[in-house]
Amino acid sequence: MSRKKTVQPEPLETFTIDDGRITVEIRDGSCNIIGRGLHKRDTHEELRVQVLDWVVSHYLSSEGPKTIKHDFMKSAAALDAEMSLSRRFSEISNMGSVRKRIYPWVREHLDILTKLVTERINKRPH
Repeated sequence: MSRKKTVQPEPLETFTIDDGRITVEIRDGSCNIIGRGLHKRDTHEELRVQVLDWVVSHYLSSEGPKTIKHDFMKSAAALDAEMSLSRRFSEISNMGSVRKRIYPWVREHLDILTKLVTERINKRPH
């Protein structure tokens, strides 16, 4: 006997771009796609966003990049040590997760945000 098909929750919003060739769905935690292991992926994505938010608060301001005395984004080990000292991310228990999945993603997004803030400040009339 075959299994019942999973009924996926409806997205918050759906729209098309590029002359209807691409469909975009807007979802949040209340309507994530259901599937094997996807809840773990979504939880990990939320954790990476929290870490990025915490790192950005140390490295950027509305006036541009901040002067950093202790650059903990120079390596995954330094980020892991700083996160341990902050006691804010107790759910991260192994360095492998930080080194392989969290640090590269946070580093990439911090670089993007730094460039955007710097570009915005350079375009501002003096």
